[in-house]
Amino acid sequence: MTTRDDTSDEAQAISAARTLIAQYGEDAQVIAMMRVSELGFAGDMDGYAHWEMVLAAVEVLTEESGPRFLDS
Repeated sequence: MTTRDDTSDEAQAISAARTLIAQYGEDAQVIAMMRVSELGFAGDMDGYAHWEMVLAAVEVLTEESGPRFLDS
């Protein structure tokens, strides 16, 4: 894995999640899941880890109840 800063990785994942939500709406979670699966199958563990973070961010940003701590 690269030596990028964890905060930067998280910020990139949140940004990607927001882009997916803007582009795909309620299908964003499915798109992120497909990407996680594709990268895992291909053996791209760095990409897999990134998209796992994106998926988690999509889930938090789109949940109907609970805190929206990523909405900043």
